Amino acid sequence: MADEDKTVVEGGTPEEEPKKKGGNKLILFGGIGAGVVVLGIVLALFVIKPMMSEAPEGEDGEQTQQVEKKQNKNKEPLVDAHGNEVSSIIYSMENIVINPAGTGGSRFLSVSFGFELESMELQQEFTHKEPIVRDALITILSSKTVAELTNAKQKEIVRYQIKKRLSKLMHTEDLAGVYYTDFVLQ
Repeated sequence: MADEDKTVVEGGTPEEEPKKKGGNKLILFGGIGAGVVVLGIVLALFVIKPMMSEAPEGEDGEQTQQVEKKQNKNKEPLVDAHGNEVSSIIYSMENIVINPAGTGGSRFLSVSFGFELESMELQQEFTHKEPIVRDALITILSSKTVAELTNAKQKEIVRYQIKKRLSKLMHTEDLAGVYYTDFVLQ
């Protein structure tokens, strides 16, 4: 018989693939992920925690509350009902209810503010112009979406807008601060 060309197939085991180093990559990406989470928590604490602090409450339930004493060289010292000298007062405006933009009336925001005032005259002006102040607050807040109202950075922007608008309405620079005293969004 004629020699047939026989193809010999080597039937051994296929070469072993080199071991993958997936375990090292998993540890690397896990470490990066954990680092990002820790960094996010640390940043949130430094941004959110200062915003969560409240203004001190007074002993009586009046709309004005005294704030700790500061140095104020240019103006007459403010005196509270007990004859104690204070540098500023807090005027409270409570229960402002609005519907955020884009909700079609299905959601609402109930918010209260404290305004730090540096003169008794400004306190009296706030009292006399409360409807105008409320209108300005409602106008500013109702123009914001739910996303803007829940974002910490946007809340600070809203606070700045309110301060600027009220300073313009009252024709004064004696509005020292705007504080959220109540904020409920449903």
